[in-house]
Amino acid sequence: MLVAGALLTVAPAQAAPAPGRCPQQSLAKQVKQADVVFRGVVDKVRPVKGKGDQRVRTYKVQADRVYQSSLVTDSVIVTAEVAAACPPPTLARGKRYIFFVTEDGSRLVSTSATARATQKLTDRVVARLGDGVQPHPAPPATAEFSRVADAAPPQLLRLLAPGAALLIVSMLGLLVVGRLDRRTG
Repeated sequence: MLVAGALLTVAPAQAAPAPGRCPQQSLAKQVKQADVVFRGVVDKVRPVKGKGDQRVRTYKVQADRVYQSSLVTDSVIVTAEVAAACPPPTLARGKRYIFFVTEDGSRLVSTSATARATQKLTDRVVARLGDGVQPHPAPPATAEFSRVADAAPPQLLRLLAPGAALLIVSMLGLLVVGRLDRRTG
């Protein structure tokens, strides 16, 4: 029992990073290290995937304010590297957070600065970065049509030829299969 009690008291200490390993950084440093800073509500929390140093958790986030840089859509996927030296906090579904993320290709990777969007933190971010903007998806490209001089539509026979050829090959295949079936049957 003493061994089990000792293991229970030691295990949680090993799971959390040591307080000295993750020093609290100033907001200016957190902003400088982040590629994108935005506020949003966590819609979905996915379980941790991967092994060892490759463990990650993903969150589907509905962004409502972008303070630094931009987002192409208001619904984004944020990846949290669980095995990082200073991992970001575990986020709860339905709660609003201010995300400090870096861009890794097309992935948004949360930093340890990501935190609950308290009034105090939101006021500090607004004082540092401004009111921010709502995320707007990029408008779809509009098609431009140009008239081609002397262009005529293709002849009907040219359109039907591939289909007719396929029909003929299919019929021949059925005939061959039918004859083989008669010989073996």
